[in-house]
Amino acid sequence: MPPEDRGGILRAALDSAPDVARLLSPYTALFADGDSAGSRLAFSCLSAAATFPGARREQIADLGALSTILFGVDDITDNVTGSVMGSVMGRWTDQDVVALFRRLSSVLVGERIETGPGTTPMEQALHAWQTWCDRFHGYGAAAAYAPLLAEQLELTGAAMAQESVWATGGEPWPAYADYLPNATVTFLYHTWWLAALGICGPGPADAAAWETVGQVTELGAACLRLANDVRTFERERSEGKPNAVLILERAGLRTEAAVEQVSAHIRELNADFTRALAGLPADLAWVADGQRRCVFFSGGWYMARDTHAYTVQDLAADADAHRG
Repeated sequence: MPPEDRGGILRAALDSAPDVARLLSPYTALFADGDSAGSRLAFSCLSAAATFPGARREQIADLGALSTILFGVDDITDNVTGSVMGSVMGRWTDQDVVALFRRLSSVLVGERIETGPGTTPMEQALHAWQTWCDRFHGYGAAAAYAPLLAEQLELTGAAMAQESVWATGGEPWPAYADYLPNATVTFLYHTWWLAALGICGPGPADAAAWETVGQVTELGAACLRLANDVRTFERERSEGKPNAVLILERAGLRTEAAVEQVSAHIRELNADFTRALAGLPADLAWVADGQRRCVFFSGGWYMARDTHAYTVQDLAADADAHRG
């Protein structure tokens, strides 16, 4: 965060955290309390505020809630075993992942979940998503971006399904060059930014803006995916998941050399990303500023620490330290 913005960003994130906590409070099977080391709520609010420091409290809260929900959905596809979308008991399959994201897409465009929130992470994720979608549709620009967001969710489901196939041994792990295009989609950066355009953009909106920012978004997603891979490769080694560092290890590099190669690629992508931002038209300057802030904040965070083990109490302490 720029030093001159740090205090305001921390206070904005802290102000929005209770709103996110209230939105997610019915869904305790999936979302840890904000003061739990397992919660991503504080990080999610801080990331939203760091991206859009001038946004209103409700916008930061809705973007923070979105990140927290997406973290929860990603945890389900990674870790949950049991009954999935009515399937037999067992590990998630690639088709289960596709079905989940297709359901999320359908809820976004109007399908209603009439049953109660339930007690399983799966049930609660869908209800939390429906609650968030109702809030999203209250923004003036949301109508323009909702169809694109629904399509992106289905693309994400297909990409996560492919990741599942690799992780479970259904297909050999990909080469680095084949891994990254899929992994940028599963990072959910495209999904988050489509929602951000609907929440923070002027309404009524022209969805053609998404095509204009496509290259920038792809580069930003790649920067953050690789930074995340450097942060998480030891954990993902134990989970059997493909990861940029681990793929290079399998290709014969030692761990230190693999980390350095990925880190060098991040530096190259950051330079490409910065040049692409400069090419955006003046009417999308707010998107350029937001994506720059988002990538540099989150990329720096991933290279320094994980997204959990940062609680609302930690956020409050940081905000207090930067008052004045």
